[in-house]
Amino acid sequence: MTKKKFLFMTIRASHLAIFLSILISSAALCILISMTAGIHTGAKQGGKLAIVIDDFGLQRKGVSEMLSLDCKLTAAVMPFLEYSEDDAENALENGKEVIIHIPMQATTHDVPSHLGPRPIKVSDSESDIKQWIYDAREDLPEAVGANIHMGTLCSTKSEIMHPVFENLKQNNMFFLDSKTSSKSVCRKTAKEVGIRFYENEVFLEHEKKTKAYVKKQLRKAMKIALKTGECVAIGHVGYEGGIITAEAISELLPECKENNIELVFLSELSPIT
Repeated sequence: MTKKKFLFMTIRASHLAIFLSILISSAALCILISMTAGIHTGAKQGGKLAIVIDDFGLQRKGVSEMLSLDCKLTAAVMPFLEYSEDDAENALENGKEVIIHIPMQATTHDVPSHLGPRPIKVSDSESDIKQWIYDAREDLPEAVGANIHMGTLCSTKSEIMHPVFENLKQNNMFFLDSKTSSKSVCRKTAKEVGIRFYENEVFLEHEKKTKAYVKKQLRKAMKIALKTGECVAIGHVGYEGGIITAEAISELLPECKENNIELVFLSELSPIT
């Protein structure tokens, strides 16, 4: 073999080795990218669900069952009632978040027992509302936000909601519109005031008060959370839901975990405003 031919074969072999090295490296990189992509595409998309439970303070049905649930919940407590302070303290001790459940006028002929002893009415002045918020905070110092109890009429009146939001904002509190009225001005007013604001999307016991129905509504809320990333759902203690709602939530906790749904406090969601 001539020196020239030997040199040519050596160079050719060297090129082949480099080519094979590049090919093997590329193949390994493709496999790694494929495996990484598989991890990302195979992972379940998650979502956050905040469950708010209304009517603490008076109703007793399901209170202990709700507060003993092994998950995050936001307890909406009506102030100035027999069990208001106890329920708020127990909620906090059981790792729950507390907000003020503000009773507000719903119609021109509300049943007084449904609204509680001190509801906010459309006839209230700005100073009346300011005093109400101050007294409610004194009664429930654990509260970090507020939402509406009834309030179909009040929530349509910006002259009522504006001072409510202003006084809550001054105390670094947020607000949840329970959406009891399709004509609610809460979102618009909250934007004007600049308060942290949320809206209810699912009532757990709106039409029926059976465990099957509550589970159906919880699954609806879970789907919204998976689709949009977050969802707010409202349930109740007392005759509206109580033990049935607590049991439905408890029984669906494994399903939430399987679907990568994280139960969070309302304050942990991204506010609309």
